[in-house]
Amino acid sequence: MILIDLIIIYVYFFRESFFSELVISFVPYIIWFFILELIIELYLLIHESRRKRKNKTIHLLFTIIAVILTIWILTLYSLEYFSFYNQSDNSIRMDNPEWIKVFYANILYKNTNYESLKEKIQQENPDIVILVEFSDEHEDAMKEFFRENYPYMNRNSRSATLAGDVVFSKIPLDNITETHIVPAWSWNYSYMKIECEGIIENCWDNVELYVIHTAAPVSLKNFQMRNAQLYKLKSDFIKNENTSNPIIIIWDFNLSPWSYYYKRLTDNWWMLNALSFQSPVYTRSLLQQWIFRSHIDQLFVSPKIKVSEVEVENLTWSDHRSFSFYFWIN
Repeated sequence: MILIDLIIIYVYFFRESFFSELVISFVPYIIWFFILELIIELYLLIHESRRKRKNKTIHLLFTIIAVILTIWILTLYSLEYFSFYNQSDNSIRMDNPEWIKVFYANILYKNTNYESLKEKIQQENPDIVILVEFSDEHEDAMKEFFRENYPYMNRNSRSATLAGDVVFSKIPLDNITETHIVPAWSWNYSYMKIECEGIIENCWDNVELYVIHTAAPVSLKNFQMRNAQLYKLKSDFIKNENTSNPIIIIWDFNLSPWSYYYKRLTDNWWMLNALSFQSPVYTRSLLQQWIFRSHIDQLFVSPKIKVSEVEVENLTWSDHRSFSFYFWIN
């Protein structure tokens, strides 16, 4: 057990590594694991203190060291966990009728349950639908549905599989993605304006909307690629820091809020993570199972944007959960 403790302590203090990044993504499970370990160690400590055998002092000493390390780890990771979900609240009660509803989901590029997805969108009835890993097959199967219900669309294809980001909207969209293509990678992100000014009452400014899907760190190469993308994105966002328009960034981040690279990205940043004042939002599950979920999808907003009623739900045949929310401009 002491060996496990030392490995997890290494992860905490040396987060830049690929291995540490994978482990730190599952902070809640680390906490539960070490609560269980602490219970076992306390039992062993009591049991060992009552036994009569040679080298009893040595065994007791190692058990005490293990208990101290486990308590220290629990304290470190618990503070880490609650430091994110205990930030200032940007939400409001829905007393303004002129809110805009958004539905967001990473639907998984090989998900062929089209009818279930259409039913989900009809049930939510959002003003704006944002889908990640939207493939040509999805478009062919659902184009009539979206054409009838959402007259405005912005599509950004990425990667060799043509699984990209798409935004369907009842509100006009101004696509300005082309000015933000990154030639060095075969990768870019969607950047548009929601032209709600003059259409939605009390919408005083058009809203800048980023839809971003960074590389999944499933290998060391992809881990390095994602970190390079994050660095470029931070540079782009710093350039827009003085913009007068309100901003929303919806992001399949592929890193958790406890990641070293998340902290580096958000350090001295004026944007707010609107999910930090919600109950824990576990949007990604390992191997599409309910266990080992992680929080890797994020919602950043500028201070002018007020967010409310975030709801996270399961999405059939996807390895992500969807979430919806309302926003309006303060």
